Amino acid sequence: MPSAPTASGARLIVRVAQQELRHAWRTRSTLLLGGILTALLLLAAITAHDRQLHEAAQRQRYQDLVGSQFASQPDRHPHRVSHYGYLLFRPVAPLSAFDSGVERFAGTSIFLEAHRQNTANFSAASQAGTERFGDLTPASVLQLFVPLFLLVTAGVSITREREAGTLALHLAQGVSWRALVAGKVSGIFLLVLLVTTPGLLATTWVVTRTQPLSEVAPRLLILAALHAVFWAAVATAATLVSARTRTSREALAITLGTWIALWILVPRLAPVAANAGFPLPSRAEFAERVEASVRALGDAHDPDDPAFARLRQETLAKHGVATVAELPFNYQGLVMQEGERHTAEAFQAHLDSLDAVRERQQMVLDLFGIASPLLATRSLSMATAGTDPAHLAEFERQAEAYRYDLIQRLNTLHMEQVASAQDRYGDVVNGAPSRQRIDQQFFASLPAFAWQAPSLGTMLARRARAGGVLLLVVTLVAIAFVRTTHPRGRRA
Repeated sequence: MPSAPTASGARLIVRVAQQELRHAWRTRSTLLLGGILTALLLLAAITAHDRQLHEAAQRQRYQDLVGSQFASQPDRHPHRVSHYGYLLFRPVAPLSAFDSGVERFAGTSIFLEAHRQNTANFSAASQAGTERFGDLTPASVLQLFVPLFLLVTAGVSITREREAGTLALHLAQGVSWRALVAGKVSGIFLLVLLVTTPGLLATTWVVTRTQPLSEVAPRLLILAALHAVFWAAVATAATLVSARTRTSREALAITLGTWIALWILVPRLAPVAANAGFPLPSRAEFAERVEASVRALGDAHDPDDPAFARLRQETLAKHGVATVAELPFNYQGLVMQEGERHTAEAFQAHLDSLDAVRERQQMVLDLFGIASPLLATRSLSMATAGTDPAHLAEFERQAEAYRYDLIQRLNTLHMEQVASAQDRYGDVVNGAPSRQRIDQQFFASLPAFAWQAPSLGTMLARRARAGGVLLLVVTLVAIAFVRTTHPRGRRA
């Protein structure tokens, strides 16, 4: 990340970069590391592609099965249908083959029913023993192993010259200290681009097999720019370490220690710190709080409940009748509507409180990104790929909106299609209590769930803080480059 050079300075930078590439070509260890990176990228792209195709086909097959079973159920009482429920399967993210994010640890299906809001269950990690250790995806290779390659290669780029006695020769030939360091950075950055190109092309081909290129092109461009900036910062920082150390052994100890600390330890300590500072309630605690709020609002199944007794009096007064039997609709359906509204409001209030805690946790994780730029890069990568927690929360939000609309439509059928006199268990028919049932065509005509993926701009705007943290890290590296390559910094 050097400053803009003059024409002669640019030629010197190009010459140093070319020399660095020639040295890498002659060095077997560098070629071996590059071959390993290429193999990892190709393997990650192929396995992630197969996994995405399998999961997308499986979820769509089950979703079609659930939809056909719901539409073909026999004549039923609407309230029975609301408890029969509906099952939604979360769609696979458009770029999950590139970055699976938290998808493997999030629930894949959610059951919708009356009077209750369920969360997504049956994550891939809970179903397979090896999934909990994480996936090998192109994103994990680019964010974990490519920086390791950069740190190892760039960390000895200048100490190697110093130990061989060629560093003083370069400077004596008129190569400025800044041009030398900038050339090393440029050469190593070009080297990693050459090494990763086959894997990146394979990843692009994999992604465009499942998604039209016109739809994913903006996401791919953003991901390419994001990782290029990330790598440039890592290459520059490692080269600066090499410039300030005397031996390759010392430089490798620093760069490898940095990778272990900032790529392994800090990303694991950050969530612990976030949860310690802003703990989330357990699922049981959350459900208990929602139930307490619902009970405080009133019990729709208790006719003597004060809230619903008041509703009955207001409804009778509004229609000018003395009893619920005289109302022009089935009053019990109205009670179910109000009870559902109370439940949904209580759940949403507690969910908003939960989201506020999650946002504070994300703020802590973003702040840790100053120490470990991997965290900021990973956050932006997941948001671009559609596999971050915000996308999963959006699916649950849309699922709850669909659930509420579906149940209220059934409650409307209860009000309008079921006679009050027949809205109770009477004689036993065929071994089961009888209630009025309505034609199943009403259930078949209910709208299906339509997932509306949030826009890329909206998701990236939510991760603006992570983008700012990454920009701050890049700025600090640029300042360190200017200070290190200043003539006074060279003498120091």
